[in-house]
Amino acid sequence: MTSIWISSTAFQDLVHEASRVYPLETGGVLIGYRAENRDIVIMAIIGPGPRAIHQRRKFTPDHSWQCDQLDAAYDHSSATFVYLGDWHTHPDGIPQMSWLDRRTHRAIARHPQAQTPHPLMLIGGCTPRGWTWLGHIYCGDRLFGALTESKQVDPRLFQPI
Repeated sequence: MTSIWISSTAFQDLVHEASRVYPLETGGVLIGYRAENRDIVIMAIIGPGPRAIHQRRKFTPDHSWQCDQLDAAYDHSSATFVYLGDWHTHPDGIPQMSWLDRRTHRAIARHPQAQTPHPLMLIGGCTPRGWTWLGHIYCGDRLFGALTESKQVDPRLFQPI
């Protein structure tokens, strides 16, 4: 089974951004690498961008800014850190995929430039006790593409050396 590992720094950045914009949605891009055993290792996140639009039930990222940040991270890491998928929040909700999340997940998997047939979507849900995060790894389509299938995986924290 594939595990999702997230650096403590990236996790802190997620929670900070999610809390900063609460009660509106926010999100961004996950960068890192896939290990030889197929585990997903998130080393950093890219936020929504300065021109992102945050609303109560959805957000629109500053895609151009995110692409520039992704290119810079790729170059800075000597081509080690790549696009793994997206992250976003469900303020006052649970970290389960909505129909729009499923449609977006499938679109990412099919997008040639994403170069990830099994993208990760990390969703944060907020309750009075704080944020809960759940990863969704795209597995494919079912019923002639009417439904998407994904594995749910709890992310694990690690401290980079």
